[in-house]
Amino acid sequence: MIAHGAARARRIDLSPLDDPSIVVAAHPGIDLVLVFLPGRDRLAQAIAEAAIGPLAVIAAPAVRINAVFPSAESSPAAIEAAVAYLSAAHAVTGQLLVLGS
Repeated sequence: MIAHGAARARRIDLSPLDDPSIVVAAHPGIDLVLVFLPGRDRLAQAIAEAAIGPLAVIAAPAVRINAVFPSAESSPAAIEAAVAYLSAAHAVTGQLLVLGS
């Protein structure tokens, strides 16, 4: 897990072994954009994607939780653009952006 500072929300890169619920619990009161790095198997990917909405509901209204799921082919610029959008979108929570295929 690697944390990155952001103007409006904190970007946190999650490895395939990181549990998003533990990461969110470790950052109370902070808007987060979780970047799920490629490498999860299909089941782990589906579970991670399904977790974003409920995590956002639990954290709302004080905190926003959003996620980016890049493919192995996603460029760093594309990932950063998705993170910047979710970070700046103050009315958006519980959303995930899937990049690539």
